[in-house]
This record gives sequence, structure tokens and C-alpha cells, in this order.
Amino acid sequence: MRLFVIPISTRRALIYARPLRRDHAKELSILDRITNKAAKTWAEWEEAEKGWKKHLVVWGNKVQQRIPYEEWGLKSIPSLNAQRRLDESYGSQKIDVLFPGNAVKTEKLKSILHKIATDRQDLHRKRMWWSFIASPFTAPIGLIPLIPNIPFFYLVYRGWSHLRGALLSPSYVQRRC
Repeated sequence: MRLFVIPISTRRALIYARPLRRDHAKELSILDRITNKAAKTWAEWEEAEKGWKKHLVVWGNKVQQRIPYEEWGLKSIPSLNAQRRLDESYGSQKIDVLFPGNAVKTEKLKSILHKIATDRQDLHRKRMWWSFIASPFTAPIGLIPLIPNIPFFYLVYRGWSHLRGALLSPSYVQRRC
């Protein structure tokens, strides 16, 4: 895996992970299958010319744009369990970290990675729990026929997003760099 550290300003940086190998694990986990199905459904809805699917996609994309770039960057990093499943040689090799040498000093790189990984964990933990606790209260909307339960799916997605991007991935960064 390679980590890219891109300085945004003098105090902030973006982190992005890219796997070296493109082949995936022999068997996808249940979470991976659900994620792939949701992505496929979303892509199909984006192709709609008009109707509620198109309106939902336009609204959803506007909501997605409000998610901070730090969270998107952390979501690109696989969790420890996912990395163990994908890479049999886990733990025997270091991660390549690429960064502009003229903007980031080598001796400060570890502290920058640690700050990115841990900076907003409390906020994400609170929002994750709020999303997961509030989602069952929106579940009865699903009883209305022909109307998808958008609030429920949004809250579950945001809870998963906070868990995946902001709480599981930083542990990988902290242990490996």
C-alpha cells in the first residue's frame, strides 16, 4: 500500500491510500458485498433521466459534498482486518509514504500522520453513535409503501462512514507508520 500525504495549507494535509495490488481477496466479506451492491444501485440511479431516483441522486451528491475531505481520505485506508484479509504478508513490510519534500519535512511526517489519524476521532465517535442510535427511530418510515426509507439508509450510511473512515482506518495508520 502507498500513502500519499498532500499538504493543503501550512497546518492541514490530505492523506490518501492506494493499494499496490489490484487483485482482491478470494472471497468478499458481507460488508464488501453490501457496499458493492449499494454502489451499483447508486450508479444505476445516476443514469436515470428524471424522476425520484434522479432527484435523490442530485440531493445525495450535494449532501456527500458536505463531508470533510479528511474523512474521505481516511476512508481510502483499509481497516486492519481488511488489510489482513487482502495481504498475506501483513506486518512484514513497511508502507510507502509519498509526500512533497519541499512542503513536508521528513522528521515531521510521523507527527503529521498521527495528527491526521487521531485529530477528530472523538467527534466521529459521537456522530457514529448518534447515527446508529437514531436510525431505528426512522425505520417505521419503511412501512409506507412505494417510498424508500431514505432517512434510515442515510443514518446507517453515515454511522458506517464514521466507523470505517474515522475510527478503523486511523488504527492502521498509527500501527504501520
